[in-house]
Amino acid sequence: MIFAILIGLLTAVLLYFVMFKDWDEFVECVEFYCTPDIISALRGRYWDDVWAETKILLWLGISVTAGVSAYFWLN
Repeated sequence: MIFAILIGLLTAVLLYFVMFKDWDEFVECVEFYCTPDIISALRGRYWDDVWAETKILLWLGISVTAGVSAYFWLN
């Protein structure tokens, strides 16, 4: 199980460097994720919000899937 967690964390770290330019972009994506879509639309940043949410969900989804797959593959 520890190996599967390490695989998931390693995948998350590697994807972080591929998907995000720096820490500020990651924080901006998290802020967009926490902001309701209607607020982003009223601010005129709806498509930025959609793209940021997509990046965060892809990052989390691929990382978790890698860890879970490693867990089931090793058992």
